[in-house]
Amino acid sequence: MSLSYLQQESTPLLPDSIWALKWTSTNKLLSGSADGHLRIWDPTESELSTKPIYDLTSNPLAISSISVTEDGRYALSTSLDGTVVLIDIENGEVVGKVETGRETVGEGEKELPAFTSAIHPQNKCWAWSGRSSKLAIRSIDQLSPQEGEGVNGNNKRGGLGGNGKIVDTGKGKFGMDLQFSPDGQSLALSTEQGQVIVLDVETQSIVATYTSHNKAVRTITWSPDSQWLYSGSDDHLIVLYDVRAGSTSGSGGKGEGAVAMMQGHQSWVLKVDASPDGKLLGSGGADSMIKLWDVGQRSCVSTSTGTSEIWGFAWQPAASDTFAAGKQFAVAGDDKAITLFRAAGSI
Repeated sequence: MSLSYLQQESTPLLPDSIWALKWTSTNKLLSGSADGHLRIWDPTESELSTKPIYDLTSNPLAISSISVTEDGRYALSTSLDGTVVLIDIENGEVVGKVETGRETVGEGEKELPAFTSAIHPQNKCWAWSGRSSKLAIRSIDQLSPQEGEGVNGNNKRGGLGGNGKIVDTGKGKFGMDLQFSPDGQSLALSTEQGQVIVLDVETQSIVATYTSHNKAVRTITWSPDSQWLYSGSDDHLIVLYDVRAGSTSGSGGKGEGAVAMMQGHQSWVLKVDASPDGKLLGSGGADSMIKLWDVGQRSCVSTSTGTSEIWGFAWQPAASDTFAAGKQFAVAGDDKAITLFRAAGSI
């Protein structure tokens, strides 16, 4: 079986590479660039090719990760200097900022400079990891600017100023990617040494550690039902994990672990993202390939070749009410533009 997805409209060329990409349930596209700008786009055909709705100089250096809440109201961006920024998407405003390399995680804890961060889908907490085997989890106290703070205020904690705790995974020396499960019960971390670690959010305890890769795992993503986890690595492989019953606050157990390996990329796998109906997995790589995988068949069903490394891949969420689930996605990377792809025959 093969699927046909046709290239559609693109944004204008940006000043620098796009390293992070997210599509919200409110039908906004967010891009994070190597120039430190977070841009918010209207992905409709007539608007995407003009200019972003907001162009925020949110981060001092290149943005390495973006995550969003399930209601599409807030985004969290991380840059290479360890700055984590909370953004009100609708209003295009910074409502919290933490320089993770310059302040302690919590009382009695040390600094933990961030490379990647994630916001809980229901706004309950946020987490980050970077230059160690540790990750940090901090509660979210408020989601509004502090009185008198400007949008680009320096180290204004705002909504990111809750209590924090460090969890030492004991694995790896660098956190590459961090993702909350859609149900908010689990948190997955990938490392530069090939591990994928799953934590229970409520107890903040490790419930599973997978070692299926022998090189850095740059990207992880959850299935929409939070039952499956996918990882992409510098070893060119994508691995599918069964993490059902993986939460100690649920029914217990750790699932079956790695159940499939998908091969097809010729270089590093830089991004994976599961479709909103859970049937397809999208991936982008340093080989400039854009691939779609049938999750049930564990096989590649579509391959497109871009013009440069693909760092961002984002499916249009089902809640955005534009096309049916799994019919449209966006990619971005070193070509400095966001490009939409749509299933042939979609209206």
